[in-house]
Amino acid sequence: MIKAGIIGCGLMGTLHARTLSGMPGVKVTAVHNRTREKADSLAQEIGASVYDRAEDLLEQDLDAVWVATPDHLHAELAKAVLESGKHLFLEKALATSLEDGMDIVEAGKKHPELKTMVGYPLRFDPAYRKLKEALMRPEAGKTLQAWSMRTHYLDPGMKVYDKYRDHYYETPDWYFNEAEAKGPIYSHGSHDYDLLQWMCGEVESVFSYGGTYLLPPGSVADGFTVAIRFRNGGIASVSTPWITRVEYDITGVAAEGLTVLNNNGEVRIQAADGPEERITFTGNDMWERMNGHFIDCIREDRSPMISLEDGLRAIAVSEAAYRSLKERREVYVEPIA
Repeated sequence: MIKAGIIGCGLMGTLHARTLSGMPGVKVTAVHNRTREKADSLAQEIGASVYDRAEDLLEQDLDAVWVATPDHLHAELAKAVLESGKHLFLEKALATSLEDGMDIVEAGKKHPELKTMVGYPLRFDPAYRKLKEALMRPEAGKTLQAWSMRTHYLDPGMKVYDKYRDHYYETPDWYFNEAEAKGPIYSHGSHDYDLLQWMCGEVESVFSYGGTYLLPPGSVADGFTVAIRFRNGGIASVSTPWITRVEYDITGVAAEGLTVLNNNGEVRIQAADGPEERITFTGNDMWERMNGHFIDCIREDRSPMISLEDGLRAIAVSEAAYRSLKERREVYVEPIA
């Protein structure tokens, strides 16, 4: 039996707890949240014990801990989990600064016996996995141009429908506080930076445009576009705005020998020769796939698909995109070894 703990019982912590509780041979036995009410509610639902301090939770007999707190609180908690000798699943984004991100990576290096993984579920979405599979074909060749636009609408005063989980949720206040979050160009966009680097290679530089359009003055930028140049010479654009009242996802890559596209769950693949392939995915079990993968890595002593270094590569692009938005210039991304 894999015994798991959850630190952070908000939207993502609750999602992971429910997903893990439905898996054979896994039991969430301990939860912690900054405010007791959410922890009590989740604990009652899944049959776990509540701990008022994260330190107390880490003293329990646990195999792994899922850290799902606000991003700016990740660094100290992630290091504490590793120092307690427990496997670490860390929600994206890795951190809200490169300095904190590098501290987490260094902590992971000190504990090579422990499994660590960053939560980027798009890599487990069957549609995106099909794109990756096609781009691995010998005839695909080098990436020429890619794009990812996944639109959202977020307002502090309303509940938001999450199509991936088929429910409504209230956005936490810290989402909109630039001192703690940095907005969708940093956190939400990091999904796309990770996804495109997974499919196309590392990013060399970015140039961002955007601003605060519908949120109150002084909030984070809620609309943006990031132009990207990969180290292999290819280019891309990323946008995950919060200002669109119609939600829509479209991600594609034009490579030398073929083009792949995920259009709201319909995958299209067109090679230089032959008919176009079209596949529609109606189910999306990426949360189960992602958490199941991490559990399997613990059981089978395998390296998880998304490392702390991958998480650092994603926020290196996030940091560059955020700086570019503020400074109105191209910003280079330092390579992550």
